[in-house]
Amino acid sequence: MQRHLYFICPTDNLESVINKAFRQENYYITSLGNSILFDDKTVAEINKLLDSKDIKRVSFVLSQNNRVVLEAMEMKSAESNGLNDFQNKIKRQKNYAHGIWNGNDHQFLTLSYHLNDKIKELRSALSCLRIDPPNINAIIYDRSGDTFKSIYSDLIHENSVSVN
Repeated sequence: MQRHLYFICPTDNLESVINKAFRQENYYITSLGNSILFDDKTVAEINKLLDSKDIKRVSFVLSQNNRVVLEAMEMKSAESNGLNDFQNKIKRQKNYAHGIWNGNDHQFLTLSYHLNDKIKELRSALSCLRIDPPNINAIIYDRSGDTFKSIYSDLIHENSVSVN
């Protein structure tokens, strides 16, 4: 049986939705808005879980209306609540999305940027510990359509844009 590790936000309540949509052996790590920091201790524990359960696939998942990200997007200034860096990063990306994107999908673009960033962080953290890293991706859950959507490519984000 295939095994899959999901990074989710506890406010989204997605465990049962994921279990129904993806019938496999699922494991979960939760953090508010997928704000997890990949410090040495956390990465060692993740690596240990991947090895002990023979997990080959990892996904970051957020609901399109994730309240933690939405609140960070709307805040005027970050509150002192332990999520300051996360909230500031989300606000910067929201402002960037408004500057480059003509459509109304700034929220999805901001979520995509955030999740692409988490993918890069985890890949980098695991690269020195694993010869055969897991396949890492991210999806966004749309409650209104009861569907999972692929995130936007990392090519459209702030660090990838250049002008000739």
